[in-house]
Amino acid sequence: MSIRVYNKDQFEALQQNALNNSKSPTSEKQRTPRSSSVGGGSGGYPHSAKTSDLSTNTRQKRLMMKHELYKKDQEDVQKQIQVNIADSLTKQRNKREANYVKLRRDIDEGKSLAEELEERLSLKEETAKRQKQRLYDEWSEKVFNKINGPINDRVKAMDAKALNLHKQEAYQHFLDTANKKGCLFRDIIIESEYDPLHDNKSIRHVTHVDDPCCRVIKHREEEEAIANEGKKVLDDSMEPRGTGTAPLILGRCDNLDTKLWASGIFESTPYGYFNKMMASTISAESSKTYESRVKFDHYDIEKGLGTLNKEFPKGKQTTFNGVSGLKSKDQVRLG
Repeated sequence: MSIRVYNKDQFEALQQNALNNSKSPTSEKQRTPRSSSVGGGSGGYPHSAKTSDLSTNTRQKRLMMKHELYKKDQEDVQKQIQVNIADSLTKQRNKREANYVKLRRDIDEGKSLAEELEERLSLKEETAKRQKQRLYDEWSEKVFNKINGPINDRVKAMDAKALNLHKQEAYQHFLDTANKKGCLFRDIIIESEYDPLHDNKSIRHVTHVDDPCCRVIKHREEEEAIANEGKKVLDDSMEPRGTGTAPLILGRCDNLDTKLWASGIFESTPYGYFNKMMASTISAESSKTYESRVKFDHYDIEKGLGTLNKEFPKGKQTTFNGVSGLKSKDQVRLG
């Protein structure tokens, strides 16, 4: 058992006090023979005092040796405790550093991921912007400029005085028509009464344009046209040709490739399986499997005792210890 000492001076004083207390009973016991020896004879006192001094010195030496060993053990224990504390502090410091490095690495990875996502989003936005710009440029070139250019050229080629005179005549025509009718609706055009577009026929321009904004709709219309054309061809093949005895073509004869018509290959196609099923006959065993024993006739119902016994048969006969046929009056002991 080890004891930690915090104050060596007080510990030594306490130890010395314990030694003094342990010596006092021995010295009192030794004094009693001394007094008797003094009264009886003069040779016993010096020998007992010398023996007591030797035992005290030996005890003190032993205690000092024990104390030195204890101090040495305590120093070793303190050194080991200091080493353990230093190791624990080192481990904690290393753990904190490792945790810090991990968190720092996670932060760096998060920053790199955020930068990568930001770069991808910016690239996506730039790509969408370039696509819109390219679509706008293509629309301006193929649609707007193709219509607006010739109209602007014709308007610029007109004389300013002639253009003003033309506007005045058109406005006067509008006023005369409005005074005659009482009111005009610009959303409803009746050409026999008033055509607001008649005065602009001189600068009208009609051309064929390829609108890139409607490209998806055009692709869809082309696909539907191809599908309708194939459906029309199929309908034409199913219709009778002429008024004579022309054969009526049924089925989808154009869907099966000619490479699959050979024997051995045709049987593996859906057409071959269907042909095999239509050519097969029902055997006797399979007819028993699919045979129905339910009578579906609501007007001819079976009656009689036999039918009743089939629907509600009698209960089975009870046997006792393997003996059947016992009468109701027979006494049977159970248990």
